[in-house]
Amino acid sequence: MANPIEPRTSGTLREQLDRHPIYAEVRDLGDLRLFMAHHVYAVWDFMSLVKYVQGHIAPVSVPWMPTVHPSMLRQFINAMVLAEESDEGLPDATGQPTAVAHFDLYCHAMREVGADTGVLMRFLEQVRTDGVRSALGAAAIPGPARRFMATTFGFIDTGKAHVVAAALAVGREQVIPGMFRALLRDLGVVEAQAPAFYHYLKRHIHLDDDTHGPMTMRLLEEVCAGDAQKVLESEQAAHRALEARIHFWDEVRAVLRAHGWSVTVASQPRSGAVSA
Repeated sequence: MANPIEPRTSGTLREQLDRHPIYAEVRDLGDLRLFMAHHVYAVWDFMSLVKYVQGHIAPVSVPWMPTVHPSMLRQFINAMVLAEESDEGLPDATGQPTAVAHFDLYCHAMREVGADTGVLMRFLEQVRTDGVRSALGAAAIPGPARRFMATTFGFIDTGKAHVVAAALAVGREQVIPGMFRALLRDLGVVEAQAPAFYHYLKRHIHLDDDTHGPMTMRLLEEVCAGDAQKVLESEQAAHRALEARIHFWDEVRAVLRAHGWSVTVASQPRSGAVSA
């Protein structure tokens, strides 16, 4: 049964994401490198949604003061941050368990398959020195990622916890398991070629299906508190978040297809060449 705060169109949009043709476009390591060079920005900006909601539900203050939100929700958002910033990593060289932030895991997965992280790191440095808005306008990041992140920070710029919670719950946690299952199903790269990437996908399917997805919806209900205007604004934000992901995938797919076409053309004999 649909959550009462989800927009009526969310089922259709989620189905579009589950069946998006982008997943079958990732046919080899070259495609995966290009895909990750775009997707990593969605991995990064996700944490700003999480930390904004944490700041509303369980704010950091000195001296500490009690909040009005239920203890269970404070426990959940803090546990979610714990998982995002120090989750189970792959065993180290000696077989010992490790802990790793999901963003760091994704960057490791990029380096593992030979994807360039230089543009990303320069972008993050510009965010540190000049702020995210300046970095979004000036850094040499991929266009699809720039537009997707602009939508994400647009939610945050509203200053409304229910809007950000809707973008997080419906636009991310509710759809990630389906998207990542589809990617694993259609991916043309086997686990032995990209073990860290596979680990990243599988951990998110497990966490978001079992815990993060259901709990972020409860959190969204809590911050809306039955207020009709907040519910309406949450539904609108959720719809925009889902549409933004679809547009992001559409644009990244176009980049992948253009890359595949250029590789195919480059591999063909030039006019007048003699094939061996």
